Amino acid sequence: MSETMLAAVFEGEGRLAVKQMPIPHVVKPSDVKIKVLAASICGSDIHVLSVPPGQVGKPGTIMGHEFYGTVEAVGDEVTAVAPGDRVVVDPIIACGTCPDCRAGHHNLCLDAVNIGQFCPGGFAEYCVVPGSQVYRLPTTPPASVAAQTEPLACVLNAMIKLNPTPDQRVVIYGAGAIGLIFIRLMRLWGVHNLVVCETLEARRRHAERCQAPWVIDPAKVDVAGEVASRWGGKADIVVDAVGAGIITTQALPLLACSGKYLISGQDNHAVSTIHPAEIVRRELTIIGSYCSHNTFSVAIDLLANPSLGLDLLVSHKVALQDIKKGMDAVADKSASRVIVYPNGMLD
Repeated sequence: MSETMLAAVFEGEGRLAVKQMPIPHVVKPSDVKIKVLAASICGSDIHVLSVPPGQVGKPGTIMGHEFYGTVEAVGDEVTAVAPGDRVVVDPIIACGTCPDCRAGHHNLCLDAVNIGQFCPGGFAEYCVVPGSQVYRLPTTPPASVAAQTEPLACVLNAMIKLNPTPDQRVVIYGAGAIGLIFIRLMRLWGVHNLVVCETLEARRRHAERCQAPWVIDPAKVDVAGEVASRWGGKADIVVDAVGAGIITTQALPLLACSGKYLISGQDNHAVSTIHPAEIVRRELTIIGSYCSHNTFSVAIDLLANPSLGLDLLVSHKVALQDIKKGMDAVADKSASRVIVYPNGMLD
């Protein structure tokens, strides 16, 4: 049996190498070894590979933090999963001792070690992770859907903060992969007054495929005028799934009194200018949402819902050896969701 495996390794300065690496094994009693069946490319992977980088990655690290697979082996202390189980992975390994962790905000831990960014991830045939990060799937959804559990959990964190109701009017900026999950969950929540703002034609088509009821190009139309004309008033919720500073400036005037503005997209270089009095006068709420927060179990339960529709997001499927093609498709924004198969194409 070969002692090496194929893996996609971040080598610094925008370089991703697909090469043979040693197969990892269970060493610690808390370890879980996973055979990776499917992994999803995230926008943050592109940020790590950008020059200059939008997010930090450790050179020499196998990338990939959104993945699904079967348990191959477990350490002596692991009891939650067993060999043969289908599992997904929470990639944020929090320190557990800082003030944020002690307050229950493990997703906000500043000392966290992120799988696929600072320690080996799922763009490989096999991966070893702490058992604390592994969740068993009670059902067997398609691999391409299961691989999206982590971003689904992230959006669920935001949705729980927003708690939208079917009668509310919602504007979503951005129809990238996260924006598309927002569309699917808003529809699942019963929201029918929903408009998606997206400047790229390909992404507008993705939004329509994901059953967004109304999609517009904010570069060509007056969003406030369109919203007022169609709804006879302003929005109750605006979701920023992009994170570009200019959207904050555009979004706040769209909100009705007591409206909520949620920022989910993250761009460390973005800057925005706002008028604080606008927030005070209309009692607006501004919400940040970062990664998942106790939402993996909820996401796993949702995978069994036939109305979830994460399959609608998938535009590209590639073998691990062709991952660079998938990365290019995400980077040039022609893809909505790219699924990578390290151990052979499944679905």
